[in-house]
Amino acid sequence: MTRKQVAQRLGKSIATVRRIEGVLLHPRQDARGIRHFDPKAVEALVKDVAEGTASLIPDLPSRWVSDHARRDDANECERCVVLSAGIEQLRTELDEQRREHRLAIERLHAEREREATTYEAEAKELVAQVEELLATID
Repeated sequence: MTRKQVAQRLGKSIATVRRIEGVLLHPRQDARGIRHFDPKAVEALVKDVAEGTASLIPDLPSRWVSDHARRDDANECERCVVLSAGIEQLRTELDEQRREHRLAIERLHAEREREATTYEAEAKELVAQVEELLATID
């Protein structure tokens, strides 16, 4: 497979494929200098990424993420515990922000309804006043 084909299969850019060359994928180079990737290795990487056992995130060392995720240690490492706690804290904060956002939207809808009701009442009163005024003119 070529870089372009690998990029399409991963749903990523060619630049991402270049970043993982020599780390997660090991292409062979032909006489013209074109790199060819083993389709089985590409499919294995696609599976690992889907399962979360490998990462294509450029700012993390992918080899560490991939190797670390495959550990069979019964105990979680300290970094995993810290990261898990951070993730839970972020989820809690996100849930709170979603709740506050929902409440703000509900308040805005209620305010809009009150204003619409007021506007309708004022409009009816103005129509009645205009009709009265027209009746006195005739």
